Amino acid sequence: MNRNIKAELARYDMTIECLAKEVGISTVSMSNKINGKSTWSLAEAKCVVDIFNAKGSSYTVDSMFFDEKPTASAR
Repeated sequence: MNRNIKAELARYDMTIECLAKEVGISTVSMSNKINGKSTWSLAEAKCVVDIFNAKGSSYTVDSMFFDEKPTASAR
């Protein structure tokens, strides 16, 4: 689910600690969220999208956090 976040961290040479600080949560909380061990609040998700978009990406919450490809059952 959070492969986009991992890719963007690498792209912008950012650490989980740096992203956590910008979002206003602990490094452990950020790591847990990125690794799917805890859930994102909408405010946190929007903040992450805004951080990466300010650096030059162009994400929406849906494109960063959800797979937008239709599933077999949705066809």
